[in-house]
Amino acid sequence: MKDLHFYSNKTSNLFLFIVSFLFCVAFVYFYEDLQRKSLFKIIISHFAFILCLFGSAYSFLLLIRRKPLLTISNTHIIIYNLLRKDISVNFEDISKFTVSITTNYRGIKTTEQINIILKSNTKNNNLSSEFPILHEIIQTDILNIKTNDLLKILNDKLKNV
Repeated sequence: MKDLHFYSNKTSNLFLFIVSFLFCVAFVYFYEDLQRKSLFKIIISHFAFILCLFGSAYSFLLLIRRKPLLTISNTHIIIYNLLRKDISVNFEDISKFTVSITTNYRGIKTTEQINIILKSNTKNNNLSSEFPILHEIIQTDILNIKTNDLLKILNDKLKNV
């Protein structure tokens, strides 16, 4: 069977880029008025500017990326990180997949991810069995697939191994 490739969600990344870029432009535009404010407001404004600058850079990198962020084959999963080394996990080593409790802020979903729980290894016998060995997290917010659909695909692949 062919490998399944999942790319970044371009619409959400474009929205993040536009919003964070507008905040950066607004900060530069109102910078002279900021000098007459209190020191606390100046520090918070600079911190927000730096955060929005990193957010716009990250979303821009996701917008121009042509490589997949996640690849699922019959034998393993490859998680491609934007700023780190790629991670590969074999299905033989995986015990199960769980969806993290979605973080909500006033009814708005903020994050959602799939946790990969590994089978117990003989090296880790000193660990308690009630705490599963969490190997990696698949961040589904930036992918172009819904979390439940991806979880169904992963569980089907896990059953076939």
